[in-house]
This record gives sequence, C-alpha cells and structure tokens, in this order.
Amino acid sequence: MSFPFLVKIAITMRLFKRNGVWYVEIERNIRRSLRTKSRDEAYRLFKRLQREYLKGNIERFVKKKEEKIKISRFIKEYLDWCEYARSKWTYKKAKFVLGRFSKVVGDLYLSQLKRKHLDTYVSFMLKNGYSKVTINIHIRTIKSAFSKAVEWEYLSESPFKGYKQLKQQERPPSFLLPEDIKRVEEVISSPEWLIIFRIFVYTGMRLSEVSNLDWKDIDFEMDIITVRKSKNYKSRNIPLHPILKKELLKWRKESGKVVRFNYHTITHKIKEFLVKAGFPHLRLHDLRHTFASLLVMNGVDLRTVQILLGHQDYKTTEVYAHLSQRHLKEAIKKLPVFG
Repeated sequence: MSFPFLVKIAITMRLFKRNGVWYVEIERNIRRSLRTKSRDEAYRLFKRLQREYLKGNIERFVKKKEEKIKISRFIKEYLDWCEYARSKWTYKKAKFVLGRFSKVVGDLYLSQLKRKHLDTYVSFMLKNGYSKVTINIHIRTIKSAFSKAVEWEYLSESPFKGYKQLKQQERPPSFLLPEDIKRVEEVISSPEWLIIFRIFVYTGMRLSEVSNLDWKDIDFEMDIITVRKSKNYKSRNIPLHPILKKELLKWRKESGKVVRFNYHTITHKIKEFLVKAGFPHLRLHDLRHTFASLLVMNGVDLRTVQILLGHQDYKTTEVYAHLSQRHLKEAIKKLPVFG
C-alpha cells in the first residue's frame, strides 16, 4: 500500500466521539454510529471499515442499511420521539402531516425518496385547495422530520435538503389597536373568558402555550410568567402586566391548568368574540400579533420583542419592523414648525 493511498483514507474517513459514543464519517456527511463507548473497540471497527473502503464495499453497506427502513416504520419512530422531545402541538402537527404525506407518496423505503415525491405532495395539497401558508408549514414539518432521519443515520442526506417553500404574498400582520381591544372586551360577558382574552393580549403567548400554562408557572411575587412548553421546546420568561396580574389573582389556585378549556374551545370562543365585536377577518393568532405590534408601536426594540415572543429566528420578528418606522415618522410630525 502506497503512502498517498493512506493519505486518501485519512482525508475521506474520520473517527469522532459524540455524547460518549464513537462514530465514523465516510466521504461527505455519511456518518455511522459504531455503537460503542470503548476507544479500543472503536479503533478496531474503524480499521475494519478502512479495509472495506479499500475493497469498494462501503457504498454498498450504506445503501443496504438505508433500504431497510420504510416510511411507515420511520414515522412511527419519529412520532414516538417527537411526543416526548417536542411540544404537544408540534407532535400533533407532525402526526397529521407525515400521515398524509405517507398516504400520498406510498410506503417507500427511505432511500427511494426523491425531491419529486415532495413535489407530488405539494401538487396534491394545491389541487385540494390548501393555502400556500398551510402548504409551507407542511413542507417545513416534512423537512424537519427527514433531517432527523439523517441524524439517526437512516439516510446519508435528506432527499428534501434545500427544498424551497412556495412563494407567497408578504402581508403585514393583522392586529387590534387599544380601542379595538376595548370593543372586544365589551362583548365578553364571562369574567373567565375575559381573563383568557387578556392572557393572549398581555403576554403574546401561543395557543399551545396558554393551553399548557399551569398556576405554578406564574410567580406573583416576581411578576413573571414562565413558558415551559413552547413551540421550540425552550422555556422563556414574560413579565406579568399589572392589569393581567390583578385579574389572575381573582382566580388564583394552588395548582392545575390556568385555562381549563381545550384548544378547539378556546379557538372557537375567541373567534366568536372577534366576530361579534366587528373583526371577522381576525384570528386568535392575531392576538399574538397585537401584543407584538403594540410593543413596537410604543418604541420597544425588535430584539426585545423577539425574546418576549420566543422567536428563534430574528427574521420572523422583522415582520413588525414597518410598525417601528411608522411610529418614528409619527413622532417626527410632532416637532414644532420653525421659522
């Protein structure tokens, strides 16, 4: 064996450790767990894989491993993981989207999946009248799932890597102004539903976060609400507004859920109030936009809004940037006329 060939092996294969377990990387981003924490055993297996590489067997080995996994089996394993590693809302979304995806493309082996299969699914959704917003949510969900298949070494690379979402018309977020909020509150006759409405307006929390909010997550001494089960599975703190604090103290309990209603009931009732108050075009999620928009319009910087909303990507928060500019323009108009 010549020295240059040894150099080639060193460049195209490497041994590394992650979370206490040894892995080997072959070529570009083809990773395989050696399923051992022993350094000596890992080196023995690595040498054997080097020999397989020289014989040209490594590609056959990787391909054979991928073909053993079918979509149905992977989805079951992914959902089992997702149920405990992600929020309840994310789990339900993944279950629905992946179930529908598998019905459309069939129970193929993971290694048989191509970009065309996602094209087929998107076409199916468009033909059935789904909006581009919904379809893009499905695309993101599918891409996320099959990225996990790569992480689990069922695939060397996701077939949907780089797949672009559908282009859609960018629209500014819809929201309520202070006087609009008062109109909605006037049509809410139930004190309990008034509190629920105010939780959304004064915290900017997502539906899933409000639904999971427990009394123990509210610190009335520190005036902090801790969101433990968020969309991205990261906790965050939201300062408790004085008005909301006053309302919550009336209903305070030692333990249990703050809101005793399920997702569908909350969505239906809030929509009912919005329609009754004269805002039929608004959705429950627009109360989250209301929270963010009013903050920006009152001079709060976008970085702070990002933290309060729990956005991972700053670009998501930038949708409110135009409101900041509008606020600044209105402020300039208040300057007195000179000369």
